[in-house]
Order: sequence, then structure tokens, then C-alpha cells
Amino acid sequence: MYDASRAIDLSTLLEHADRLLRRLVTGRGHLRRCGGDGVAAMWPVLEDTQGRRLRVTPWLPMDDFSPRLAGPGGRHPRGLRDFFGHDVLLTGVLERDADGELVLVAKRAQVVHELHLRRLDAAQLAAVSGVGGEGTVGYGALAGELIIDGGDQLRLVTADRGGPCEVSFTLDVLRRDDLVLGQPIHVHGLIRKATPWLGAIRRAAVALEAPTS
Repeated sequence: MYDASRAIDLSTLLEHADRLLRRLVTGRGHLRRCGGDGVAAMWPVLEDTQGRRLRVTPWLPMDDFSPRLAGPGGRHPRGLRDFFGHDVLLTGVLERDADGELVLVAKRAQVVHELHLRRLDAAQLAAVSGVGGEGTVGYGALAGELIIDGGDQLRLVTADRGGPCEVSFTLDVLRRDDLVLGQPIHVHGLIRKATPWLGAIRRAAVALEAPTS
């Protein structure tokens, strides 16, 4: 079984791909068949809620197994078809192909369902806001400053902005005109701290004013 708390959301994986190249990582996303024509269309892709995609090498046969491999009662081993259309935790090595495109050389995967996660206490929130708290997962609110990394991708910086120990979280919300960049703000959601410096907040809700309680 996987430790879901150590999985990296796809947005975080793509944003920091250069730092994670040639490392064994576990990414979290939705597995789909790649559209289009040609050989590349046969490869699966890992996708997030905003349509970002990462090509994945097949780790199981795309088609059904041979009937000769059927188990007791005629049951076949699992193939890729059992993973398509599901949220998955996918472990593999992040590489670039001959054209410089990112690809996850997959080793294994597990279908996951949303967990009933705990609410983080004050000590846990303090830990993930700074350098540390790796592997922490749960609901809560973090204070910091909003910045944009190109396009509409928002990040919440909670420590040492622009410094060597910067701590930040990608958010699954698009840029809004009423958000003030560089100003103190609170973001509530499902917090996942993937590394001591990087994390993500899913189902992010931005509070323009500090909570009163």
C-alpha cells in the first residue's frame, strides 16, 4: 500500500520538475488515455483538475492479458484499463525524452479514493509553514503572501520569500482580480507538504481578511 501523504500533486510535480529529474517520485492525479493519433496516443497521461498533463510510460499491458495468464475462476491480472478514469498514486522516475518533453517512467500505481483527513492543529500548521513538516496532510489555514509564477498559477509563500529557504504552496485556484499580490493573506484547504520546502493546497479558499477566530 502507498503512503498517500507523501504523494506530490501533479501541479507541484510539474512546477518543480527540474529539481526532481531522475528521482523516484510518487505523483497524484487522474489517469486518462491520451487523445490524438499515432504511437503517442497509446500512452496514458496523468492530469490534474486544471488540465495540466504529464505523459506516463505504460507499466502494464494496454490490452487484456492473454487467456493463458488467467487465474482461478478465469480472472485476469490487472491491466492499464483498470486504472483509466481514476485518481491514482503513480510511482516512477521523472525524465525528459529526446525532444525535451517531460515523461514519468512509471513503475507501479494504485487507485486511490479521497480520504477522511484530519484537521491540522496549531503545532502542525506552524511546522508546515516553515522548513519541515514533510509528509503532513490535513485541513487547515496558512498565512502568507500570494505570488504568480507565470500565467495564472498562484502560490502562497509562507516563509523566506525569495530566499534560499523559501517555503511555498501551489493553489488550485486561478488568478482573481480581487486578490492582492504580495499582501498578507490566509488560505484554507487541504494541505499536503511534499518536501520541507514545497507543498500544495487543494480546494483552496482565499480569505481577503485575517480570520477573527
